[in-house]
Amino acid sequence: MKIVMLTVHEATSARKVDFHFWSDVLARRGDQVEFVTIGMSPLTKLKRQGRQFQGPFNAWKDVAPRVRKFLWRPLFHPMSLGKAALDALTKPLFALYPQLLSRDLLDGISDADVFIVENGAGLCLVPTLARKFPKASFVYSVCDRIATLHYHPIILEAERAALPYFSLVRVPAEVMVADYPTARNVQYIPHGLDKLAFDAPSASPYPAGTRNVVSVGDMLFDADAITTMAKAEPSVNFHLFGKQARLDEVLPNVVTHGELPFATITPYIQHADAGIAPYRPAPNADYLSQSSMKMIQYTYCRLPIIAPDFAARSAHMAAYVPGSEDSIVAALRNALSHDRDSIDNSQVLDWEGVTLHMLAHAIATPTSQLDSDLATPQPDEASVVLGDPRISVAA
Repeated sequence: MKIVMLTVHEATSARKVDFHFWSDVLARRGDQVEFVTIGMSPLTKLKRQGRQFQGPFNAWKDVAPRVRKFLWRPLFHPMSLGKAALDALTKPLFALYPQLLSRDLLDGISDADVFIVENGAGLCLVPTLARKFPKASFVYSVCDRIATLHYHPIILEAERAALPYFSLVRVPAEVMVADYPTARNVQYIPHGLDKLAFDAPSASPYPAGTRNVVSVGDMLFDADAITTMAKAEPSVNFHLFGKQARLDEVLPNVVTHGELPFATITPYIQHADAGIAPYRPAPNADYLSQSSMKMIQYTYCRLPIIAPDFAARSAHMAAYVPGSEDSIVAALRNALSHDRDSIDNSQVLDWEGVTLHMLAHAIATPTSQLDSDLATPQPDEASVVLGDPRISVAA
């Protein structure tokens, strides 16, 4: 199969996201991956901290076996200028964005079987691409709630217009399923995990006979919750990883590691007694916490998890009420006494599992079939055995 990725990320970036892991899986299994970076143009220079890529632009380049990249840099792309009046003025221009698709780009994806489209400017291209390639299937991989991303309004409109063309809308947090009530097939498919990294044996970084809990990441980091736990249990050591993961005061049982490579952090997770997901309450904290990698990593390593009540959703997660010291301390103690052998990690998928699960939903219904039965919604649950002999899963 030929899979086309439409994403703001660049194929050879050192910072890996889900699109990179999916590409690796697909290439290994013998598929051709066309990694198309979109959402940039000369207008990008007007944006503070706008992404700058090294060329060549608007040309195909082999970057790995069965993986090519294309940095599409047309004359303009949909981009909010930060003011409603300016966005209204630019809307007619940005509506022409699909007409800028170049012949070189289209020729390179002419026999595509599946398009995987990320939030952003790629949504504007979906109806045009679906008409040009009616035998292809389209997957919408939602990374964030689109209304939170400060896009040009035309992209929000494009999402609504593109939804009927998607065989699958994939969301990384269960709470986000309800965000797409009119979509034909919405599935909660969490992020994958590099299981080999966590399965590899490692030496414990902790002194023998000590109890240690770990907190990885600094998104919505609630320093007060960590402070409360550390003061309540001075015999427990707290290890904080993340650029902004630090407390306002120095405590003897709190170690601030800062931002470190993933390989360095892995043994700290593997050998910890519990994991903390110290999210503070904030708008959209529900989906941000549910789509967090740390919760998946903790679960795979069978760590009891201490988390606020809006993020704790499994039996091995000890919930607390943010701001309530008694609740926070109780959650810590409950987690430390939890039977780790009882934690089920069988539902954690590796990146291959995530990728094949998405493909199973995608190629079950090509765009041409969607066009014929949009008025008749189909059941979400179906047993699908696909024509590709390498895929046979329950949709």
